[in-house]
Amino acid sequence: MVARSTGHRIEPGGDAVMDSKELERMLASMTRAGASSLHILSGHPPCVRVQRRFVKSEHPVVEPAEVEALLADLLFDDHRQRLAECGQVDVLYVARTGQRFRTTVLRQENGLAMLMRPIPEAPPQLQDLQLPQQVASLVELQSGLVVIAGSFGSGKSATLAALADALNRTTSRHIVTIEEPIEFLHPQGRALLHQREVGAHVRDAAAGVRQAMRLGAEVLFVSEIQDAAVLDAALDAAEAGCLVFAGFDASSVVSACAGIEKLASQDQRERVRARFSASMRAVTAQTLLPCAHQQGRVPMVEVLTDNSAAQTAIRDGRVDELPAIMHRCRGLGMQTVDSALRGLLARHLITPEEAMQHAVQRDQVLARATAGAGVPGR
Repeated sequence: MVARSTGHRIEPGGDAVMDSKELERMLASMTRAGASSLHILSGHPPCVRVQRRFVKSEHPVVEPAEVEALLADLLFDDHRQRLAECGQVDVLYVARTGQRFRTTVLRQENGLAMLMRPIPEAPPQLQDLQLPQQVASLVELQSGLVVIAGSFGSGKSATLAALADALNRTTSRHIVTIEEPIEFLHPQGRALLHQREVGAHVRDAAAGVRQAMRLGAEVLFVSEIQDAAVLDAALDAAEAGCLVFAGFDASSVVSACAGIEKLASQDQRERVRARFSASMRAVTAQTLLPCAHQQGRVPMVEVLTDNSAAQTAIRDGRVDELPAIMHRCRGLGMQTVDSALRGLLARHLITPEEAMQHAVQRDQVLARATAGAGVPGR
């Protein structure tokens, strides 16, 4: 009996044992249901995420030994080492159908857990992600550091992949990606593009960046700056004339800039601020919001660019001033949370209620959007 979806319900196969066959059935079922992720937690029934709702399957509670058995062939020694050190690790799972899933393995109270998200066969394109034009124009930069920030599940990996795709298709530059793991496979384009995976092709992200520099890379993509060593390597590359795009786990521009500084030791933070402020070309931070009138989500994106006021605030450790700078300099392409929300409301992509949950100055967001675009129902 094959697992099947009934509405949003994910039903188990006949044996109801969470083994590799049952996992394959559940992945096929979640794909048919349009779910964005499958969650397998020790001590709980599996569940899927559809939009913002978690839907439990009718599968029995998954035992810790079942999760361990699923991971036996998925995690190599280096994966297990990172899991032990960091509490989680990202790996790639390829189903028998050929569908690829980004799989996050993490430790939690009752044992190990797995979060699996489908990866499209082709890399996303910028025009399909509904990103602001300021983000698409970042591919025109020649050097410096661009930070693409976002929390888990914010779409920053897709944004990085779309930027790499745009450069791959339209330029003849030498591009190297340092990923953990490789998610989107880029076809041959005009560029010379190498995709390298941490653990499989390079020891760690910092080593991958430095090796890419020795190979003469002109553009680098780093899936995430996780520690001081990766940050130092990325700054070295940017200072040497490379264009570096790097992901960072942060929910806002302010928290990204503050978090980058905090990666360094206390005695190195002033130096890191100076280097980052000089190399920074842009910092974006994105959050995915549910669409108003259809399924799917749309990105709300903050944008900071490298004018003198922003560089001075970062260098002096006054990142709390960045939102005001972004507001004053919106004519230069900068965008605050509130201006991003007004734009989404004006295009009827999100509801006023959703905008209110994220707005800084709620009254102004709704009033200006209503006056400027006639938001329905207001």
